[in-house]
Formats: sequence, structure tokens, C-alpha cells
Amino acid sequence: MPGAVAAGPAAAQTFDFLYIEANEGNASGGHAALRFGEQVYHFQHVEPGLIRLYRDDFAAFRFAYADQQNRSLRGHRIEVAAEVYQALQEACKRRLAQQNRELGQLRDLQEDFELSLSLNAAEPAPPLQLRALGYFLDTYRLTPRPALANDRGDSPELVELRGMAAQHYGPEFLAQKRQALWQELQTLSPSDPNEPALRPGQLTFAQHYKNRLLNLAALDVLLAALPPRSDAWLTATDALFRLSAAQRNALSQYRDATRADLIRLLHSQRPDWGYPLLVGMARLHALQQSLTSGHLTVLDRRSADADPYAPAVDLPAALQYSRQLLNTANAQLAALEPLDERGYAAIEHSANALFALLRAETEPDAAALPRFSNTPDKAAVGDWPRVPLPAAVSAAYRAGAAKRLADYRQQLFERYAYHLWQRNCVTEIFQLLNATVAALPEAAADPIQSAEHALGAYLDSAFPNPIPFAAFDRVGQAYRSIASYRLPAYRERQIRARYRTQPDWWVDLQESNSLSSSLYRWHDQDAAFVFFTQDAVWPRPLQGGFNLAAAALETGYGLLSWPWDQGFHILKGLKGGAVSLPELVFFNIRKGSFPQLLPDFKPGAG
Repeated sequence: MPGAVAAGPAAAQTFDFLYIEANEGNASGGHAALRFGEQVYHFQHVEPGLIRLYRDDFAAFRFAYADQQNRSLRGHRIEVAAEVYQALQEACKRRLAQQNRELGQLRDLQEDFELSLSLNAAEPAPPLQLRALGYFLDTYRLTPRPALANDRGDSPELVELRGMAAQHYGPEFLAQKRQALWQELQTLSPSDPNEPALRPGQLTFAQHYKNRLLNLAALDVLLAALPPRSDAWLTATDALFRLSAAQRNALSQYRDATRADLIRLLHSQRPDWGYPLLVGMARLHALQQSLTSGHLTVLDRRSADADPYAPAVDLPAALQYSRQLLNTANAQLAALEPLDERGYAAIEHSANALFALLRAETEPDAAALPRFSNTPDKAAVGDWPRVPLPAAVSAAYRAGAAKRLADYRQQLFERYAYHLWQRNCVTEIFQLLNATVAALPEAAADPIQSAEHALGAYLDSAFPNPIPFAAFDRVGQAYRSIASYRLPAYRERQIRARYRTQPDWWVDLQESNSLSSSLYRWHDQDAAFVFFTQDAVWPRPLQGGFNLAAAALETGYGLLSWPWDQGFHILKGLKGGAVSLPELVFFNIRKGSFPQLLPDFKPGAG
């Protein structure tokens, strides 16, 4: 072990190289990650064929992989100098921010191309998702004059906000602002339809269009004094959400500050002021509801976004520590400092997680925990009103949008294209580590020497390093590893607990298969199988044979059910066969999973 005999660096810190064991499902060959304190960075394959960096809290990461996916986690603790540790952390943060920006731009270019297809087209345009408008409406249609139907009664909060706007800017301010926006939408045109690429910070034509449309929709909501929809917020009477006098005072002050911010926002020059205006108006109602009821009420952040380019902002496993987050966030309500946007957003986010968990515990049908948006984002469906562009301009814009999208997508593929062996979760980690230590001020000219000095060794994508378990072994042997550990998977921990109260032979017999197991219940995310083959090595080929037969039966059933399940069981059966074949040669992949498992949480507990 070259790294083991080397002297540790002065003022050392440690990070962990994690290996997540294989299982059926995502990363069926295993997974790798880097852990810095309570933050985990890991690369995943995302559609359409890119490899992307994610960041998760370690408690959430462990729950998702070790509990829900039933994979044991192994770790090597690597000792490095403090400046190396800091540089590695910063490199991960920069890569994450860069990819978020780049994939966000890819999404914008895709939307721009979709808008170009809808211009002057005879067929209906696809529905448009308008952020945050869903707190007030489910659908929105643009009209020359404000025409929102309000059958819910005027909102006192928006009536007051409308009066403050008139007092500050004049009685005709909102109507005139709305008319000006309408005229802008009618005359909006691409600045240069043939522009080959976007300049840094430049908005696409679709972004300009959506911004103005959402600005107009927000003004229509304010002019109609429309109250939020009944499903816009979340509230509960549990003691966990009861507000003290000090907390209610903090929320009252924050409500007043929010109202003042919205008045200033109405005169803002930022192009997308409609979105924060909608969020602020919806929050005014949630804050007022909190003050009136004495229990915390927040906007619903559950997200239906299936955008593959959207950054991961929350894992269902974040619920494991959301109560702690809520307690910490609530402490700010009783602090001497005024509550600000960041503090209130933390309360809103953690309360959403707890509401989801409470609902999952009381409503079995809701046990699948949702994702949450990073900011309030409940969308409404809007139509693409036709932009009256000349035919030549429309054609040029359509061709330019297609080329910009194709060129940018190709650039991303050149930088981030996923490959099973050449570019996966392990090779990206080694590339990031090596590039970071090679860029240090005191680094040697030779990157191999730099890695040896900083980490204890130089590891790259040479075979067998791209295989996660092989990479984990190499890291333990070559890097400056000072400790190793293993965190057992959920099923293993539960079996050990049963050994303490039941005879070992009975537990082994009962839990050896999916038919008699008291822990495992089959679900449609796992292919059909009979035996858990990770428990013993020598019976594995025989057990694997039964599992292979189960996979064949599911495939056969899939041939019959294909007309109504679109091949779902055929694919599951084939996948079950793929993970059963290694069992015939004493190798285990499948371990069963527990996706409906909920974190250990008791409402109101101390």
C-alpha cells in the first residue's frame, strides 16, 4: 500500500471514496461517490446520454442507496492536506454549477426550437408551462384586456397590494403597464434569426416571449385580486407546526417586508419580474393563513417536473432529516434578526418535506414520496398565442433555432457523453481528482507526480478502474487511506435485528426467499425472483437457476400482457434474466429493494 506507508500531510483533512454495491435498477454494476463531510458528490447517467454531477446530503444519500435500494455502502477515508481538501471541494462545486448552467441553457434552446415550430403553424401548439401561475390558475389564455374570471371572491391581500401600487405609482399604473406589455408581445420579434449561437447571458426568443407572457399573467392576477387555489398551500394542525407568539411576530414582519418588496418589484427593470411577483403574492396568502390559524402554512412545492436537465434539488430521502431542518429553520423565527427570503425559503422547503412524510404515513396510496422544486414552481398551462412574424422571418428563425440547438447539444456531448467503460461515475471522479491536484499552485509539472504527492497515487481510467468495485480496491491500496468502513444495507440490518429475538436457522429460512420473507414485498420496480442469493455463496448457482426460471415466467407473461402494458413485463423479465445469469457463476447483483420505505420519523417526537 504505497499511500499507507507515506507520512500524512501536515494540517490534514479527510474525504471519503464511497463504493455502493450493485443491485438491480440504476447503477446495476455498482456506483462510486466522493464524500466531503455531510455532502456527497456523484456522477450519474442522464438522458439523452450525458454524465452529470449531483450533490446530496449524506443522510439522504445513505437512505436512498442503503435503505430504499438495499445496497451496502463501503468507504475509504483518504487523508490529504487542508489546501488539497479545499481545492477538491471547490472543484466539485464549480463542476456542479457549470453543468447546471449548461443544461439549463440546453433546456432553453430546446424550448426556443419548440416555439419556432409553433409560429404561424396550422396545427395547435403544445401547451406552455407557466411557472408559479398554478398557485392561482390551472389554465391561462391571453386576451387583449384583463379577463380573468374570479368566482372565489376578491383576495384582501391583493386588494391591499393593488391599492398600495396605485398610491405609489398612480391609479392608472397597473392598467397602463398591462397595455404596454400587450403591445410588446404583439411586436416581439427575434433580434437576429440567423445568429449562430447565443452570447453569454443572452436570452432566447422563447425566454423573452415567456417572460412577457408571465409578466402579463401576473398583472392579470393582481388586477383581478384573484385568491390562490385551494390546493396552493399545505397546512396541518399537528403540534409540530404550531406557532409561538414570537414566531407569529416574525412572520408578520416578514409579510410586511414581502408586501413592500412586491411594490418595488412592480417597477423593476428585470425581464422576468412576473415569476417573483406571483410567488410573492401567493406567499402573502400563506403568511396570512399562518397568522390567522396559528399553525404554519406554506406553498406546495411538490414538483411534477420530469425535465431531465433540471438539477436535482431534493431526494425523497431528505425527509429523514427534514424535521431537524424545520426545527433549525423555525429557530430563526424566534431569533432577534428579522426573517429574510433565505430563512423563509428554508422553512418552506423543510415543511414541504414533513407534510409529504405525514401524508405518506397516513395515506398508503401516497407512500411514494414526491420530488420538490427548489423554489415555489406550481405551473399553469398556457397557450402559445401566435406571434405575427413574416413568413421569411419565421423560416429563418426556425432554421436558426434548430442549428443552435444541434450545435450546443453536440458541444455538451463532446464534453459529457456517457460511456459504460470510458466515461462513467468512476472515471469522472478520477479525472476530477487528477485535474484538481494538477492545478494546485505547488503542483509538479508532471500530473502523475502531483497526484502521488497530494493523494498518494495516480489513478486513471485504465482497466479495471472503470469498474466501481475494482476502483474501490485500487483506492484502498494506492491512495493515502487511513481507515475503511462498511455501512450495511437495510435488509441485512433487519435480519441481524431478528437474530436477537428468533433462532438463527428460522430467520435464515424465512428470509432466504421472496415468498416467505417478512421483510420484502415484491413491487413492480423489481423483476420477479425467488431467492436472495447474496446470503450464501455455494448455493448461489442453484438459487440462480430458480431466479432465472422466474424471469422466464415473467417474460412469458409479458408476451401475453404486451397489448395493455406496452411490453413492461417483457422488459422486466429480460432484466431479471440478465441479473440472474451471474448467479450461476457465484456472482450476485440483485438484492431486492424497498422503494416504499419511509424514514424513521414520529411527528411531534423530541
